[in-house]
Amino acid sequence: MTETDDWFSDCSDIAMAYRGFAAPDGVLPSGIVPLMDRGCAMWTLIDFRTADGQMWDWDPNLCCIRHAPAPIGQSLAQWLTDWLRGQSHEGPYPDRVSAACGCHYS
Repeated sequence: MTETDDWFSDCSDIAMAYRGFAAPDGVLPSGIVPLMDRGCAMWTLIDFRTADGQMWDWDPNLCCIRHAPAPIGQSLAQWLTDWLRGQSHEGPYPDRVSAACGCHYS
């Protein structure tokens, strides 16, 4: 829990959250780790494969599990700055477009 009373996850640690996302179907690329549980199955993730820690969104509510992960175009530093300013996204990211119209998995 943070000073703002927001929970980052129901998991006891980041390794536990990562294991929960490590599915055999390979939907989430290796090296992308869940960082913050935003509720309603939405997560903010960090990409440890990039030097600046690019941030990703996980939102299966847009369509299906295959379309849940997507980069959000922010580094960890940018995302943390927004979060400290109270500008982090608690719900869906506004720039994400639903893939449901062309999804054959939903």
